[in-house]
Amino acid sequence: MRYSFVHTSHHVRPYLHKVKLKFDVFRHVRTFSTADKPTVVEESTKTHPSTNVCTFSLDKRQCFDDMVEFRKKQARSSVVVQVGNPLKSAALVNQVCSRHGNVSNLFHYTHKDKELLLLEFDSELSAVNLLASCSHNNNVKVIPAASPFLWLKAMPSESSASMSARFPLIMNEDNLANDNLEELLSNAKSISEQMIILEDQTRLSEIGHRLRWITCVQIERMLSGLFPSLQVLPFGSFVNGCGRNGCDLDMAVSLDGHCGMEPLEVKSPLIFQAKAAINNPRLQTQRHIEVFADILQNFTTGCTQVQRILQARVPIVKFYHEFTGVDCDLSMGSLTGVFMSELLYLYDKIDWRFRPLVTAVRHWGAWARLTDMVPGPRITNFTLTLMVVFFLQRRSPAILPTLSEMIKLARPQVDTRQTNDVDCTFLRDPAMFQERGKLNQESLEDLFVEFLRFIESFDFNERSVSIITGTALRKFDSKPLYVQNPLERELNVGRNVNLKELTRVVMEARNALYILETQEDQGPANWGLLALPRAERVRRLNPKSSHHNHVPQIDMKDLFSTDTDDEIDDFIEAKVSKGDVFLQTRSPFTAAHSQTKPSATETRPASGLNTLNGFIKQVQLNTGLAVNKSPKNLPLKSEKNRKPIEKQKRK
Repeated sequence: MRYSFVHTSHHVRPYLHKVKLKFDVFRHVRTFSTADKPTVVEESTKTHPSTNVCTFSLDKRQCFDDMVEFRKKQARSSVVVQVGNPLKSAALVNQVCSRHGNVSNLFHYTHKDKELLLLEFDSELSAVNLLASCSHNNNVKVIPAASPFLWLKAMPSESSASMSARFPLIMNEDNLANDNLEELLSNAKSISEQMIILEDQTRLSEIGHRLRWITCVQIERMLSGLFPSLQVLPFGSFVNGCGRNGCDLDMAVSLDGHCGMEPLEVKSPLIFQAKAAINNPRLQTQRHIEVFADILQNFTTGCTQVQRILQARVPIVKFYHEFTGVDCDLSMGSLTGVFMSELLYLYDKIDWRFRPLVTAVRHWGAWARLTDMVPGPRITNFTLTLMVVFFLQRRSPAILPTLSEMIKLARPQVDTRQTNDVDCTFLRDPAMFQERGKLNQESLEDLFVEFLRFIESFDFNERSVSIITGTALRKFDSKPLYVQNPLERELNVGRNVNLKELTRVVMEARNALYILETQEDQGPANWGLLALPRAERVRRLNPKSSHHNHVPQIDMKDLFSTDTDDEIDDFIEAKVSKGDVFLQTRSPFTAAHSQTKPSATETRPASGLNTLNGFIKQVQLNTGLAVNKSPKNLPLKSEKNRKPIEKQKRK
């Protein structure tokens, strides 16, 4: 998807460039919103696309609810118009729309060979008046439903020529935002700077934000005909500050519109007549979701590939929006996902280092193939994010407050939230904790290295991760990984992670830690984050899919060893008793450098070995891991061990 941006005013002089939200690293000032009067750029001015950035000045200390209201108002004031040629059609679209109000911003993007313009008016009333003046195509049988997605019909060639003559030449940016990411990371002066560049170059663009909010507003308008007070609230990485290019859109429906807050006192003695709800709340939710799915599939413009997943723990509807290019999930019932996103949003506002650190950890997990977009036994980005929060709470001095601290400081009425008998009350003003960051001046590089050391040495056998108290409590079940859900406290968000995948997480942390601690051995191109295992994937990083299924690297000579399984087991047990067993995850990086320098597992003792007691035999059967007995990898010996590898390789 190509993105570009046009500054407009009463006399439109547009220019197009990639939209990227920037923030001043040294002053720690993040910019989000556009100025009231957009700057007019002269046609003769030559500027680099990355130097003229659309900024949107929301207060850095803004609360989550204020941000949501601002973005929704922005979306309600916007429309999307499909055109044939944006160079020739932009002037006509602007002229037509200007009859109903001033167009404050104009974006251009391309999706699946569709050329689309996103126009933002300076008021919601202008967008309403424009939609009221639109009509449907009478030549084709269509569902006559109104939506903010329009198309511009063909116009006379004379009119087109006269309109385009008033416009300067519009330049399009065809390159993806991270085409030169590897070069930028290589030229950085420190790992801290690499982490800032990585976060800045991969974050969700401004037009990506706008398209998702327009989708939310469209769904809200379609469903509000049945429920006038209904609200559609987005949650997940899109709104918590950790959204990447290509991220999906998760939405929760609140029928009463209270969003977990206590309803206002009703002054009128008149109330609505209404049907009684079913006694079974889950069945009632499933019926609502099924009706919503029918509306999306049959009447909502742009919604395709509608799937009903009603038997999940939280029933959802999945669909794809063909005009915004976004995969969407719509759920109903509990708003804990929204409040969890609000909590992470507040943590991002409390300390500026939170977002770059989470971004680096998530990319490390993707490069090492620890995470996957398909649900399964691998660790999720949400679990990794909670572990980062837990780690920052345990720094000395602490960088982020615990949830229990925020609950104690919560203001009555203002911060009180409750959904489905789950108390989601905590302090919602980030300004109360922003002075805390001045007490801890650790760099991003130090925090990233210490986080890897935390993963390597944490006792996952006996302890759990909880951001409620910031302490490692005893586990509440027998799952290999226990990360407590901070809002629904009886749930373990890491319950899907099996023993094999947890072992891989620890081993990859150990390998990355070793590589970062031996930077002097790396070449000028492969240093810092680029030296991490499989970081060469950054060269072909695709914003739509940052994860791929992992096929373990297999050494062919390992398949033809003559040792028996019993000999291998005896050798491992002997090494374990001596305490000199080393574990590693094979990677293209370590394989490529095995002849030039010793690997992490040949020279670095396993300081976190106590965490892995009892895991050795499972690790041996894990085809993604290798167990070393010498400078050479211990080969896989028998037909019994070879069959699962060949089967996985065929897959």
